[in-house]
Amino acid sequence: MSLSPHRRLTVSVAVVAALAGGLAPLASASAAPVAPRPVPAAADAPAAPAPGMDGVAAALTAAMAEGAPGAMARYTAPGEVRVRTAGVRDRVSGAPMDIRARFRIGSVSKTFSSVVLLQLADEGRVELDRPVDDYLPGLLPDDRITVRHLLTHRSGLADYTEAMFHRTVPGFEAVRNRVFSYQELVGLSLAAPRTTEPGVAYKYSNTNFVVVGMLIEKLTGRPVAEAYDSRIVKPLGLRQTSYVHPDTRIEGLRVRGYLHPDEAGAPLVDSTEQTASWAQSAGAVISSPADLNTFTSALMGGRLLSPAMLGAMTTVTPTDTANTRFYGLGLRRYDLSCGTQVYGHTGTVQGYYTYAFSTRDGRRSLSAMANTSNRGEANTALGGTLEAAFCGTQPATAAPPSARSAGAPAGDAVVAAGR
Repeated sequence: MSLSPHRRLTVSVAVVAALAGGLAPLASASAAPVAPRPVPAAADAPAAPAPGMDGVAAALTAAMAEGAPGAMARYTAPGEVRVRTAGVRDRVSGAPMDIRARFRIGSVSKTFSSVVLLQLADEGRVELDRPVDDYLPGLLPDDRITVRHLLTHRSGLADYTEAMFHRTVPGFEAVRNRVFSYQELVGLSLAAPRTTEPGVAYKYSNTNFVVVGMLIEKLTGRPVAEAYDSRIVKPLGLRQTSYVHPDTRIEGLRVRGYLHPDEAGAPLVDSTEQTASWAQSAGAVISSPADLNTFTSALMGGRLLSPAMLGAMTTVTPTDTANTRFYGLGLRRYDLSCGTQVYGHTGTVQGYYTYAFSTRDGRRSLSAMANTSNRGEANTALGGTLEAAFCGTQPATAAPPSARSAGAPAGDAVVAAGR
């Protein structure tokens, strides 16, 4: 979401350099349309080095140094799973971070929504280049806005969350227990000026994926929750993933989320319980590191979409002038310093930062989470887990014991491949 600096539901990170502005929206590469970049053949993709788990641990520690009470990461590759945890998942009880715990994944939800809509496209029930108004008559004021424009953030629809969370904590408290309809959220967007002409430039907006949720419900005749469940959660056995809107609870073992106020030195706000109704299909899914690894690996491994549709999803355009960050159809691509390309999404929702990425073949994946938000420096630090995991980078000195995996011996926690 585009919340203004330090308030964004989904953020991108240049993993080879520090983020400018923390959580500011990605800059459009150009005012003119940019030719999509096809995904290179798997045989041409550079092999990922062995993971640098000390570097992963150091990134978690760095996120804590920037204000996160805790952080964790889970890396998978053929035959192994490696985890690191640091800090606490609950500041009151002092319970340590737990790699099994569940949390709000923010805009990683957008990839879930994209997969469902692209499955419907695979089934011939929606066409990506037809106007949205063909399916939702009268919803949008411009019939040039296509389904593809929504998925690529090129619709020009304003992000309603910019005004909603202009002041971080008051904005959150005003909507914490509120239940919105999709139509209300779209109405908030349409009350603001559009940001671009349709198809002209990338401009991140949660409104796009609110409309995606409306399309899913119109095409299936069922709630989004049921579409996630029947098309992704059950087929992949994601036992810790759920969409409970408008219930406010995170059931079971959970990480508590902590929101930083705008005022320096003000106490953290426990933001764990909320309806997440302001986000819905743009950001209200709850999951765990293991389930996120399974999801991104299955997606990139071709288990959820046809080869043609996965090719369309991973055909990307730049979102920065350095050509290291790209966006496809509800999917980010980062080009790392070692030449490895990873696909997935970032997520920010009150109290949580999340990264969930996989290599193009789905064989290696990383999920990472820090239980804070509105602190761009913490998010930037957490993004360092990608370089460490996929490029094997190591810190100059070993990470302190607090960054090591909870309940595991010093060094990597390595277990048999699995969820």
